Amino acid sequence: MKFMNQRNGFTLVEVLVVLILLGLTSALVLPKFPAIYERFKSRSEQDAFFQSLGTLPLKAYTTQKNIVLDQANALQLIELPSGWTLRIPKPIIYKANGVCLGGELTYTAKGIHTRIKLAPPYCEAVRL
Repeated sequence: MKFMNQRNGFTLVEVLVVLILLGLTSALVLPKFPAIYERFKSRSEQDAFFQSLGTLPLKAYTTQKNIVLDQANALQLIELPSGWTLRIPKPIIYKANGVCLGGELTYTAKGIHTRIKLAPPYCEAVRL
């Protein structure tokens, strides 16, 4: 049985309370979106770089040719995000059978230098 006084809908006070809560929540969350985006972009660029490094043993194996990764040919062999620099002190050799002899390199992204050790036999990247 429905009462005569009962009505459907919300009061103005209830709507105002919900709007104030939404406004406060968005005021706290929205300023953090640019930082979240930059972190995501940076992580995505790092993942793409490491994936590009990880394909070199397979490339050597499938072409059955040794690949030498050095300062001169790094940009032809590795996809480097824009704004990044790469320094390879000693050549890193990938044998035709897919085995890597190991080595080190340093990449610079947004002014931060990161040293990477490529551990033989598959040149898995390890941050130093």
